[in-house]
Amino acid sequence: MLAACTDSQKNEDIILSDNTEEESLNNNTLLQIETLTETDSLSLIFMREEEKLARDAYLLLFSKYEHQVFNNISQSEQTHTDAILRLLNYYNLHDPFIDVIGEFKDPSLATLFDELMTLGDNNLDSALIVGALIEETDIEDIAILVKATDIQNIIQVYENLLSGSENHLRAFVHNLRKRGIDYQPRILPIDQFNDIINN
Repeated sequence: MLAACTDSQKNEDIILSDNTEEESLNNNTLLQIETLTETDSLSLIFMREEEKLARDAYLLLFSKYEHQVFNNISQSEQTHTDAILRLLNYYNLHDPFIDVIGEFKDPSLATLFDELMTLGDNNLDSALIVGALIEETDIEDIAILVKATDIQNIIQVYENLLSGSENHLRAFVHNLRKRGIDYQPRILPIDQFNDIINN
């Protein structure tokens, strides 16, 4: 059995946390339309696909390994990419979403997805590491984007996504540690990583 009782409780915590996050994302009122910079526009378009990458990866990894953490977090990633879609629609921006798992308009994301799936195909341990890598990447990228904009409704959504990604990273690291693997960050600074995991 891949998920022990403690893992089930952890997964329940993920669902509860993401439900709160989803409510916050769905209640984002988008009160006023502001003028976006080119950086704002390109960042939203990129994040729409980056959140899709996470969702697609977890759907495929769940279908292969049937570990519930992938199923739970894929649902959260759907919420994330939908939140970005609402911003794209609000600001009348092009939606790059391709409704096929593993297909992306951004070639860098397509390449990254293929590399991650090759790694995750080895075994469950490697798949959980892929999950942690994806969340580290999301955390790094979102933190940069938050600092690059002063549009409040975009900041609100990005901060909600950041909170969700930190929660997901904790879940993957928890599952790896349950399997005897002491995951160390590949992308985030060690101090930031430890702050997230120990929060």
